[in-house]
Amino acid sequence: MDMNQYLEVFIEESKEHLQTCSEQLLVLEKNPEDLSIVNEIFRSAHTLKGMSATMGYEDLANLTHKMENVWMRSETVKSFFHLNCLT
Repeated sequence: MDMNQYLEVFIEESKEHLQTCSEQLLVLEKNPEDLSIVNEIFRSAHTLKGMSATMGYEDLANLTHKMENVWMRSETVKSFFHLNCLT
């Protein structure tokens, strides 16, 4: 299947997800106790990974996968998932 027909949509949605990650990281820095921000950042990064893999952009998919791995090691994210597993 020719994925070029989806390139414009991919670029626009990628920009939106990157902007969300960037903005929410700044918000999280000011409100580290707000774990809903963690969820929003992770969701955007995860979506970007999936979109990249679907489009065949393996380098970007691998990069976002590594971002997720680093993110999952952070204390804020560990706290978020620990709390969600307990409720």
